[in-house]
Parts: sequence; structure tokens; C-alpha cells
Amino acid sequence: MLDSGLCEVANPSEVLLESRPLLTPGSCVACVAEGTRPILAEIQALVSPTSGNMPRRNSNGIEYNRAMMLLAVLQQRGGLRIGGCDAYVNVIGGLNIDDPGADLAVILALASAYRDKPVRGEVAVFGEVGLTGELRQVAQVNTRLAEVARMGFKTCILPHSGKGRIQAPGGLELVYAKTITQAIEEAVYLP
Repeated sequence: MLDSGLCEVANPSEVLLESRPLLTPGSCVACVAEGTRPILAEIQALVSPTSGNMPRRNSNGIEYNRAMMLLAVLQQRGGLRIGGCDAYVNVIGGLNIDDPGADLAVILALASAYRDKPVRGEVAVFGEVGLTGELRQVAQVNTRLAEVARMGFKTCILPHSGKGRIQAPGGLELVYAKTITQAIEEAVYLP
């Protein structure tokens, strides 16, 4: 919105990522589907030891119950003892994401914040996370990969279940993971 009225946003992914801090703990780029259009969005997380008896939880842009489920999966299946920490999740730019393809980015942002180690800067991700910590394929894989490559990312982490059926766009490395633990090992710089 400008003083003169509405203005078209030709490239929403670029607008949403233009101020993204590189190599900062707690940030991960997700490729989500908004209708039939893929959009890259930054998901940020902040995790800190709680100062009270009950850890605080908050999520903006991701449905609260889904965010709480992902925290529980990260604790139980990812091996990170996040239960005694305050945890905050935010989608930058005011987007409200209901695409389960953002699950993996939420997990990686939380793991990155917990470890205080950044996600590799050239990585974008997508994939649904199940309660056992497995990664599941989502819809529109090829259009998502095309958007990731178009925006200049070098690597995309995605569920292993699509391996062998997916063609990577030129210059994009595909990293397949079966579980959130494997995805965390691939994406988050280790101590």
C-alpha cells in the first residue's frame, strides 16, 4: 500500500526475504504453497531457558496447536531437551501459513535457536513432520523447487520419500532426509 493506493507485488518471495539476516541462529527459509503459488518465507524462532515454573509458548503466523505439536516432536524425536525452555515462533512479513510444508522449517528454526547455531544460509526447506519425527512429502514439489532455484538458493532439504521421482532444477542440490534428526544434521551448523 502506497500513498497513491495499492501497488502490485511482482515477487512476494523477494519482498519477504529482503531483510533476512544471514547466518543468524533461529532463522530458516521455507517454501510454502499459497494456493497454487510457491512463496519463500522466513520462519524465526527464539528459545531460551524459562525463568518460571511453566515455559512460555507463542506462535505468530503458524497455528498455535501445530507449533506446540512440532515442539513436542522436536523434544521426543529430535533429542533436544526443549521442554524447559520458553519458545517463540514467528513468520516474518505477517503471513499466516497453514501449509504443512512449513513444518520442517519450524523444526529447523527451533533447533537452530536451541543450539544457538545458524542454519546454513543457502538452504531452503519444505516437508511435513509426522509425530514419529518422519518427514512426509507435500504437494507441488516441482513448483516449490523451481521457486527455490529461481530465488538463488543452492540447496533444498526435502523429504526422502520423493527421491528418484524428482528432477532438480539446474544448479540446485537436493538433500533428502527421512527424519527431523537427519534434517537437523544437514542444515544446522554443529557446535
